[in-house]
Amino acid sequence: MRSRASEAGRAWPYVLLAVVLVIAGGGVAAYALGYLDQWVCENGTCEPREADPAAIPDTPDSPVLQPVLPAAEDAGLDAAAVQRAIGPLLGRKALGSHVGFAVSDLASGEQVWSSGTGSFAPASTLKLFTSLAAMTSIGSERRFRTTVVRDTTGTGADGTAEPGTDAPPEPGTPAAEPARIVLVGGGDPYLTATSDAAARAAYPRQASLAQLAKQTATALRADGVTEVSLGYDSSLFTGPAVNPAWEPTYITSFVTTPVSALWVDQGVDGWRRSATPDRQAAQLFARQLKARGITVTGVAEAAQPVEAEQVAAVSSGTVAQIVQSVIEHSDNQGAEVLLRHVAIAEGKPATFEGGTAAVQEILTGLGVPWEGNTVYDGSGLARANRVTLASMLSVVTTASALFDRYPVAGFNGSLSARFTAPGTEPALGAVRAKTGTLTGVHSLAGTTVTRDGTPVGFVVMTDRVPVPKTLDARATLDRITARLSACACGG
Repeated sequence: MRSRASEAGRAWPYVLLAVVLVIAGGGVAAYALGYLDQWVCENGTCEPREADPAAIPDTPDSPVLQPVLPAAEDAGLDAAAVQRAIGPLLGRKALGSHVGFAVSDLASGEQVWSSGTGSFAPASTLKLFTSLAAMTSIGSERRFRTTVVRDTTGTGADGTAEPGTDAPPEPGTPAAEPARIVLVGGGDPYLTATSDAAARAAYPRQASLAQLAKQTATALRADGVTEVSLGYDSSLFTGPAVNPAWEPTYITSFVTTPVSALWVDQGVDGWRRSATPDRQAAQLFARQLKARGITVTGVAEAAQPVEAEQVAAVSSGTVAQIVQSVIEHSDNQGAEVLLRHVAIAEGKPATFEGGTAAVQEILTGLGVPWEGNTVYDGSGLARANRVTLASMLSVVTTASALFDRYPVAGFNGSLSARFTAPGTEPALGAVRAKTGTLTGVHSLAGTTVTRDGTPVGFVVMTDRVPVPKTLDARATLDRITARLSACACGG
């Protein structure tokens, strides 16, 4: 067995080494902190020492970098080159007898070349007007709220009866009326009936009527309320819900829904669109409340009470997200709701006329030329709409806030199935544009980058296409923008 004395004898060299390291480390620290200076300087003071010049290495001067190639001058877009590339395609018979094309250099913002006269039916490219106005006037981060309020007329601040009104009723007196609540539409274009989880997962973010019903039932039960009468208020928007300039069959054939500040899933139930989307939303809300233990004795249109307290609320996605969906999917209903909000933001009546007047004021304030334009709605559904090439190109060139919201050629939205024909490959992933389609009307408006790297804005419109040439016309528009993308058109 090894003795403790022998173990101690073997350990002392390590102890001694540790002591030496501690002393050495402390000395280095003391020197670094200046504590030893008083011992090595005379009389406790030190004179600075001049460095020996011979000990300082020479440092060469920094090299002067020379360009490999001389800097290129930005000569902009060459109008003649664009005309040579695009001109021959504009005369194709598939495009009909009224064709327009215009292109701008996005670096300078100037129109470079155009072909075609007069004004054109824009179809859904008009949504760019509405979207730019909404982003400018309402603001990109604004959200729209759908609320439930409770009538507090004749009640205290906490919703209970005022003193003196809660005495036991006389025999034979009818039972007290149920609490009165009102579902108030805030103009959310994407309010949905789905569960809250599904609504949060959607893009743009959607507010859920199911979540609103859950909040409402929880708040009512907390106040001891289990029976209500339900009103609904969609008065935020005024004027006709159906545009007089629309084709009469748009409603009867379920092309679009009458515009409303209160609807669920844009009034769509299955494949049909409701003619009264606000009432449909209220009836669905009543069923959701019943499923959560609240008895609903009746559903009726009603104004928001003057004396009311908010019971529950849900908020839409942002205006920027809504605009993204309107442009990407060419959403007519969303565009018309945005038009009404633009009118409200500009202090005008929330009608078609108020909205279009507000859009005109906003865009002309941004420098968009308006002469020659006639606009009746926000979606482009009205066949009587007319806009000039200069006006549409100015919006495309001005609307930098919309550049990243256009569909991308061959990738998403209304361009996901486009640019599939031979010869359109240069546009894939390069062209970002809003489509426009009505019977006999086809248009594209957006941006691309030419082969030599010049960013350009463009508009191509045709509104007298023979119906049998519909697919040919659309394919020709794709070839035109692909030719622009492939053009070495830089000056």
